[in-house]
Amino acid sequence: MKKFLSLVLALVMTMSLVTVSAGAEDFADDGEITYKEAVDVISALGIVDGYSDDSFRPDGVLTRGAAAKIICNLILGPTTAEALSAGTAPFKDVPVTNTFAGYITYCSQQGIISGYADGTFRPTGTLSGNAFMKMLLGALGYDSSIEGYTGANWTVNVIKQAVGIGLDDGNDNFVGSQAVTREEAALYAFNMLNATMVEYDQQNTIVVGDITINTTSSRKDRANTTDSDGNIDRDRLMQFAELYFTDLSKRSGTTDEFERPSTTWRLKSQTIGTYADEADVTYTSTVKVGDIYSDLGLDDGIDDSDVTLYVDGKDVTSTWGAGDIVRGSRVNATASGNGAVTQVFYDEDADTITIVVVNTYVGKVSSVRNASSTRDAYVTLDVGDSFTGPGGTYDTDEFDKDDIVYYTYSYKTGEKCIESMGLAESVTGTMSRYTTEGSVTVAGTKYDANVKSADNIKQMASTVDRSEDVTVYLDPYGYGLYVDADTSVEYAVVLNYTAQAGDFNDTAKAKLLFTDGTTATVEVDVSAIDTSGTFTTPTGGKLSKYDIVSYSIDSDDVYDLNLVADSQAGKAGGSFSLNNGSNTFSITDGNKANVNGSKNTTAADGKTIFLVADTSGDKTTYSVYEGFANVPTIKHNGGTAGAVAVFMDSTSNGSPATVVFIEKNDDMTMISDNEDVIYIKGSNDLQSYTSDLGYFYEYDAFINGEEGVVRTSDQYKYDALVYGPIYNEKGIMTGAQSQASAGANTYAGNGNVSNLVGTDSVTNDVIKLGNKHFAYTSDVNTYFIDVDGNLEASDITAIAKDDTDQVFVKTNDKGLLTDVYVKVVDETETVNPGAGTFSAVMGKGTSAGNLTLTVSSTDTTDNTTTFTAKIYAFALASGKDTAVEVGTVGTQTLSSGTFKVAPAITGTVGTQVYYAVVTMSSGEVVTTSTIIGG
Repeated sequence: MKKFLSLVLALVMTMSLVTVSAGAEDFADDGEITYKEAVDVISALGIVDGYSDDSFRPDGVLTRGAAAKIICNLILGPTTAEALSAGTAPFKDVPVTNTFAGYITYCSQQGIISGYADGTFRPTGTLSGNAFMKMLLGALGYDSSIEGYTGANWTVNVIKQAVGIGLDDGNDNFVGSQAVTREEAALYAFNMLNATMVEYDQQNTIVVGDITINTTSSRKDRANTTDSDGNIDRDRLMQFAELYFTDLSKRSGTTDEFERPSTTWRLKSQTIGTYADEADVTYTSTVKVGDIYSDLGLDDGIDDSDVTLYVDGKDVTSTWGAGDIVRGSRVNATASGNGAVTQVFYDEDADTITIVVVNTYVGKVSSVRNASSTRDAYVTLDVGDSFTGPGGTYDTDEFDKDDIVYYTYSYKTGEKCIESMGLAESVTGTMSRYTTEGSVTVAGTKYDANVKSADNIKQMASTVDRSEDVTVYLDPYGYGLYVDADTSVEYAVVLNYTAQAGDFNDTAKAKLLFTDGTTATVEVDVSAIDTSGTFTTPTGGKLSKYDIVSYSIDSDDVYDLNLVADSQAGKAGGSFSLNNGSNTFSITDGNKANVNGSKNTTAADGKTIFLVADTSGDKTTYSVYEGFANVPTIKHNGGTAGAVAVFMDSTSNGSPATVVFIEKNDDMTMISDNEDVIYIKGSNDLQSYTSDLGYFYEYDAFINGEEGVVRTSDQYKYDALVYGPIYNEKGIMTGAQSQASAGANTYAGNGNVSNLVGTDSVTNDVIKLGNKHFAYTSDVNTYFIDVDGNLEASDITAIAKDDTDQVFVKTNDKGLLTDVYVKVVDETETVNPGAGTFSAVMGKGTSAGNLTLTVSSTDTTDNTTTFTAKIYAFALASGKDTAVEVGTVGTQTLSSGTFKVAPAITGTVGTQVYYAVVTMSSGEVVTTSTIIGG
């Protein structure tokens, strides 16, 4: 028996059932036509026309006048029918000038149609299915008076006969009393082409007085002894098309692009199209073998050797693993699944079954091309990301760039292309739930995943914050094809973890480094991760420090973590490769990625997130870079390499990494191609924040000698010189090849930068700065920064002797000065207590760890001036920024105008500490300049 497709299923399957050639009319609203085969054939014959705007309007209602035209076109052919005219008005409401007058006249004369009792025909009125079927039966040779198509019960007799010969085939929802649409008229006319005509042996009327006697033999099928037999059916009977359209032929036994049993229609030498036969049963979800048995109405089972399986046009019979087709089998039919159209064709004579599965894929329109002189308009699909299928191009002008579409694809030899395409319906709302099978609940409705999209949706949904809105795209059968969600911060690196961190020591917490560069300690749910290992020891498959996890946040702000990539020791020495501007890297043994090294990759792209934890300083700093063009070069210089982790959100090895983590330790350097030299004017200003940049510090600076502003991730309390700044994708400086501040010197990378105190003049092409002599390049950049912070470009020969000026220098790889910044320090304040000028200067002692205080007067005979002094320190190890008293000098008297002492200092003199002295004399205060200890 047949289990016919419902109208809804037929609507969504239309595009994948047909291969259309040039003979078929190409209507602008082709996608809205349900009965594609019927409309193609009927329009190719010219029986039903389209409109001037190239549309067919399949749902338009058929009028009585248009129905008469269709009948005439069927019987006479379009050319002859068009020449029909009416000499007199056939009905009182059909003047000879009416568009349909000739058609109506002919059909009336042939007894095919009749008017109403009031003498009207009502040509613009709608036509019921019953009335149209009556017309078609008349054209096939059925006599109205003999068959009882008149009188009170005419509709019963008409429908009984019409249904009996299959005039309504294809429309399971036929209701005779309803008005006929244009495409229904095409369907019924198409069925008539296939129907066998009838005739009557004899038909006599005898009148005896007032009595009329009709004598007739029984109706019989009309024979066909002409060459047209076989055009429709080789049965020696006359099908309607074999009489009136002898150039039309139907060839059964072919297969379409998906290897479905099909019929090909040809008009003369031109192919109209190839159309899949109607399947005996059709499914759009996973089906059990036992259900196929029952739905086919089988009495006996079918051996699995008599089952042929095609998937997307490819013969995969060898993969059939569902066994025999028998009653009650609960085994899933091979390749069937949600969103896959599974069609079963039963050959009753051979007792064999052909199963054809057509999958539904999803892609994004990546480009739209207009028609040219050599090709029709077409679109190209992007099937990367979480899309599915092989992709390709498809001839159409119905889609826009970035549209999400569903499509079918055939691998049949000679095809291997996209066969159909449609715009995917979408639903947007809060995703409240997902399952490991790939279903998602959006806006309160659960959507099971399409069989080809389930893995992608499952992996993606597990990373989405379930409180956020997502958009799920559906296939024509209501299954999820693709989920679009904001996943810009879907991964994090685990910096610390404790299983008991709550107020009652029963709440697990973790410190996470997010992909926007921020860190936070949050409550976590790690039920999906093995936590039995030692956290500080990288262990595959178990939660460890620097692992990469995906996360979602529930309504209680608990982070649900899933392990996606293990941390591991990075490659050592020269084998560690991560270079700015290169889209390949090699930082792990075997280029391992993900959990337990289950994947491998050396690729990055413009969206790869690089997270760097710099553990080389006293305080760990974190930086984030998006894309291979922004990540700095990181080198390993020998020793122990830092930890690394690589996550690749793809099922294919070698795909670009999604997140890469690197721990930059003391044995590693971070280098950029940027060769700027920046003098930063340090300050105690606190962080700033914007939604675009996040948190950052902002300082006035001189960039290559030009005044500007620099934003940094780290605080600079003191002036600093930076060489080779490293910026993240937001333009925030996160590090440098070398830098030195007034509080610390850093020698690293290409181009040493250091901070010194004290200057001298150039002698014999060498200059003494601090306690070191330097040669310099011929174009050395020299700048003076005055006490007000203004920069003045100068020449190295302008530098003179000064014991207190601060100097920042950069040297090249030969040790030659390339840049010199001299920060002029305030001159020592003086008072004039008597005849001379009184001054106090703090200096370094002759041995490390000592300071000296020299108090003097220009009056060398001064033996009476007395003073006291207090020594203060700044930037102590405690982190205080205010001055702290660390030493005193009791009342002293100048002797011969000079007093020099090494004051006692509390604690060890620090090499990264500023010292200053405040001297009191005759009620006046004298403050020395600051000096770095050591």
